Amino acid sequence: MKVQARRIIAGALIAAAPLMSFAAGLPAPFEGSSTLQAEGVVTSVDMAKHSVTVRDARGSQASFNVTDSRDLTQIKQGGKVHVRMVRNAVISVTRGAGQGAATPVVQSNTAGNVTAEIQTVDHASGILALKGPNDAVFHIKGREPATLANVTPGMQVSVAFAPQASVAVVPAQ
Repeated sequence: MKVQARRIIAGALIAAAPLMSFAAGLPAPFEGSSTLQAEGVVTSVDMAKHSVTVRDARGSQASFNVTDSRDLTQIKQGGKVHVRMVRNAVISVTRGAGQGAATPVVQSNTAGNVTAEIQTVDHASGILALKGPNDAVFHIKGREPATLANVTPGMQVSVAFAPQASVAVVPAQ
């Protein structure tokens, strides 16, 4: 059921993706996912809401709604944990390398969309390194590496993240 819901969300995002890329001869939108992994110390656990708040080594704190709650009973306040968050996305090329302004357009908004510049493309693995807001580099793994055949560094992309993320929090080893 979760897989079917993800496909429906991905399909809706693809349908809503800008059609400008087709008119400009740019690569078609493609599906991918972003994975965040981090270590931290638990500051609070809400078993009823399946929520865990974690502080990282730099002192930043974030709360996660845990979707994979198999290990939640093992999570205790003050304990060290490993967080793994996977979020699906649809990536649309909005401008080819060398097209338009010399300065990359980099922005984000509250709808979960990010505009970024492709830094590197590993065509074999399907992994893109993207330079996003505040010059932060993040990675997206294309679901099918073959869809990245015409994607090159320097292209501008819009990344539409799915509204839900899959989150697992487990005790650190």
